Amino acid sequence: MKKKIHCIVQCRLSSSRLPAKIFLPGPKKPLIDHLIERLNFSKKIDKIILAIPKSNKNNFINDYFNKKISLYRGDEFNVLKRYYFCAKKYKSDIIIRITSDCPLMDFRIIDEMIKKFLEDNCDYLSNVHPPSYPDGFDVEIMTFNALTKAYKSAKKNFQKEHVTPYIWDNPKLFKINNYWPIYIKNTLHNSYRLTLDYLEDFILISKIYKELYKKDKKFSFFDIMNYLNKNPNYIKLNKKLIKVNWYSLYIDKLKTIKKKDTRIINK
Repeated sequence: MKKKIHCIVQCRLSSSRLPAKIFLPGPKKPLIDHLIERLNFSKKIDKIILAIPKSNKNNFINDYFNKKISLYRGDEFNVLKRYYFCAKKYKSDIIIRITSDCPLMDFRIIDEMIKKFLEDNCDYLSNVHPPSYPDGFDVEIMTFNALTKAYKSAKKNFQKEHVTPYIWDNPKLFKINNYWPIYIKNTLHNSYRLTLDYLEDFILISKIYKELYKKDKKFSFFDIMNYLNKNPNYIKLNKKLIKVNWYSLYIDKLKTIKKKDTRIINK
């Protein structure tokens, strides 16, 4: 029987750094719609599900997407629990974890990673641990059994909030593989930032969409790299934010994350 491959996208409105960032404008529609459009180009994803908090402040997401896409509402802060019960509800066999702050996500990367995941017969595959692509192209794939084991075993708050650290920190319990294709240079992650978390990120992402979307709605990761290399000044827009991430908050607790993988924003 064919395994059901579901992409679960976690999203919320309550971002302290850039409130309601998923609804910031892209060409003719919000960036969250662009992300979903790009995911829908995948040839290997069977279903896309938005996993949103059940708190009232996130009702707008539910109302906006009602009947347009599959939805699940769950725990706001225990995102691992939200993922587990979402996958359980939809009977997911293989879960692709995507976050809504990656509006430039390339479906080709996801399809390549699904292929490798199935070939390797692993429990968990990612391009984030260690990171191969720039921040903003984060893909994590896991079996429902691995997600279940993490949900039932994770005890620490950061493991529950960030979903997969329990898997990272227990390589003896899971078959963990990393996706790092030969065409990806080991400097990419340290040279570009293409996620959406600060105003500077939005300005850069807006420039990319304005230039590339009108030429090809399916513009690729390589199209983005070529565009930025031709316009190096744009890279500087959020250069100070490269490697600014949540790791810094738990650097002494994460067993497999090193200090070089994170930094605090220079104000």
